[in-house]
Amino acid sequence: MDLLSRWDTWLFYLVNVKAANPVFDVVMPFITEKEPLIYVLGALWLVLFWRAGRRGRIVAIATLVVVAISDQASANLLKSMFSRTRPPYVLESVRRLVDTTRSFSFPSAHAANSFAVASFISSFYPRTRLWLYLAAALVAYSRVYVGVHFPTDVLAGAVLGLAVGLGVAFLLRRFLGPYMSSAGTCAAKS
Repeated sequence: MDLLSRWDTWLFYLVNVKAANPVFDVVMPFITEKEPLIYVLGALWLVLFWRAGRRGRIVAIATLVVVAISDQASANLLKSMFSRTRPPYVLESVRRLVDTTRSFSFPSAHAANSFAVASFISSFYPRTRLWLYLAAALVAYSRVYVGVHFPTDVLAGAVLGLAVGLGVAFLLRRFLGPYMSSAGTCAAKS
């Protein structure tokens, strides 16, 4: 475990300190904040609900369930279970570019929620896969860059998000399969 902790700290400093640059110092705090993310996800949700037919409406509504499961599992269940302190409170010389709460660090709820949405929506709309996963990866990276999470926090969040997103997609196909056909929707073919 000590080796993992040292690797995690080394990688944290690589991203947070060594990779620091003036462009990312402006861009990453913007990416990591909840408000812009909520606007982007809200716009995506509206497109799915009003423009993508029956399947889009089902996916839009189920996306709310996916985020609720992912968020509760990461922010309320696992963080209290692992009780890991955030980097600025245990490491020296952390570049903290956003306000940091005293809440626990492991796993990253931002990463979990972003990857849950990316995996869930892209499983029904494969042409969105690259963009959704790129956005989720940027959110996860930004959490380390701005100094509020260790790399393993975002990795665990990503794995949790993937499991939730793909799990709910599997269940939705299993139980609502006939309603999930792409007929009459703007769904992309894989």
